[in-house]
Amino acid sequence: MNILGVVSAGAGANEGASVRALGLDLGTTNTKAALVVVRDGAVRVVATAWAATPAPAALEPVLAALVREVLRDGAAPDAVGISSMAETGVPLDGDDRPLGDWLRWDGHRAEVQARRLAERLGAQELAAATGVRPSAKVPLATWAWLREHEPDRWSAMVRWAGVADLACLVLTGTLATDHTLAGRTQAYRLPEGSGPLPVGFDPELLAEVGLRPDRLPHVVAPGAVAGHVRSAALVAAGLRPGTPVVVAGHDHAVGAYGAGVRRPGQRVDSVGTSEAVITVLGGPLEPGLRRAASRAGMSVVVTPSGRDQALLAGSSSAGAALRWWSETTGLPLDELPGLVDAAGPGPTGVLVLPYVSGRQTPEPDPSARLEVLGERRPAARFAKAVLEGVCLHARWMTAEQERLAARAGGPAWRPGAITALGAPLVRNPAWARVAAEVAEVPLQLTDCPEPVAVGAALLAAERVGLGSAQLSAVAAPGRPDPRYDAVAARFVAAATGAPGVLAAATAATPAPVGAPQGALTRPRKDPA
Repeated sequence: MNILGVVSAGAGANEGASVRALGLDLGTTNTKAALVVVRDGAVRVVATAWAATPAPAALEPVLAALVREVLRDGAAPDAVGISSMAETGVPLDGDDRPLGDWLRWDGHRAEVQARRLAERLGAQELAAATGVRPSAKVPLATWAWLREHEPDRWSAMVRWAGVADLACLVLTGTLATDHTLAGRTQAYRLPEGSGPLPVGFDPELLAEVGLRPDRLPHVVAPGAVAGHVRSAALVAAGLRPGTPVVVAGHDHAVGAYGAGVRRPGQRVDSVGTSEAVITVLGGPLEPGLRRAASRAGMSVVVTPSGRDQALLAGSSSAGAALRWWSETTGLPLDELPGLVDAAGPGPTGVLVLPYVSGRQTPEPDPSARLEVLGERRPAARFAKAVLEGVCLHARWMTAEQERLAARAGGPAWRPGAITALGAPLVRNPAWARVAAEVAEVPLQLTDCPEPVAVGAALLAAERVGLGSAQLSAVAAPGRPDPRYDAVAARFVAAATGAPGVLAAATAATPAPVGAPQGALTRPRKDPA
């Protein structure tokens, strides 16, 4: 068991009528646990612990170790919430034992199958029905790939579990999911009007890949409990038998909800291994908007409350671009903040298109690759340029989302501030500072290193009737720098290959003092 760390704030002395809740966040890289105390609407994080996200077969002992750590100095929680990465899961055999490793969202294995489904069923029709555009990462395509490429594992599969679903099964003995995770599979239909959300997966879509709804988890209604703690290992770690367990949902959506992004017009930029921008729209939304969102590479989702629909734009290149920088320069990631600080405020004059493995949105392009338009020296400027590229892409996603949201909301729709959250922003103030400089509007930062795990705990407390609360936010460490308006135009022009616009934007944004001649021209593509 590799516990990477534990942070404890100590138990409070006057928790009288307070509520204790445990949140679990099973992410792409790490699995986190957070114990929170809620009292009079205020949230206090008592302890957090984390470990590398394990293989499915090792999930129970890892969860038990994390729970034991966060409960070391405190009483058992009153409720447990589970969140996880989406589009990831594992086949189970007849005894509910995992068959092999996770089939992850970032595997890029099912591109052919996704294309076939789109050709057979219609890409826009699928988007209108499910809110999700066909792609290699959706489980519907993954199941078609599994059937074709791993027939032995396919034939041995009795049920399928997503990541949070398997954690729920481990804790409670019940295989269940929620609508925010089911909605990422492309096998779950969104209601066309104001009707209730389905409690199961769609039989017709599943039949396209040879599955039936009884092979998938039950979809728990919004606000309902998935099960109760039965696992002997988790009870031995400190949970009470019978504690209610909630599948809180998709990690980015849960983090947004925990940060209070719950009403139409509110927006969040959620940063982890991947990055997601979410704008709450209200609902219901006509299928035409779902098609428009799909053409832009975005999804239409339903928020954890089940009441409102939202736009979701995702990028897999946030953390990957920083890893690329580390591998390219030979410098450890922990040196990045100091270099960014040394670069000083304002644009670097170097553009980095941060597409390590294609671009999902806006203007989807699977062939897009990371490019550096300018010089890689000095080291401080190059380090900041990489962060600028990540943040400029987030700005582009937000702008396109705002355009689509205005169509849905009409002339009266007004976007609110952007709430930024995620451990990378809290633990790397330089990233938060650059994000604030690059953004078009002021950012407010959720100053919590584990917002998803905490959000899962808060959702669990709310759904079992123990009260509602949200994380507080503080002003981001910086303000929008208007010089980035021209840089953003250059970035979009370069990303979309519009040479005329690129030349005009380049002329409007001079290179920094001392930049070598030709530093703003497009070189050959760098390998990803």
